[in-house]
Amino acid sequence: MGRLRGFFIHVGVICSFICIIAKALDWYNPYMDFSGHAFFMQLLLYFSVISLAFIRKTE
Repeated sequence: MGRLRGFFIHVGVICSFICIIAKALDWYNPYMDFSGHAFFMQLLLYFSVISLAFIRKTE
């Protein structure tokens, strides 16, 4: 379970950085629609966060 949790944490961090960069690029050049092209990354981020909530570590 620890490896799976670590994997989802890394996926969440990477997808978050991609979404932040796409948002910054949209701010500088709104005609390129970077946020619209990063839709798959947003879905992957949502899935990883929800999965982390289900497999959280109980102590």
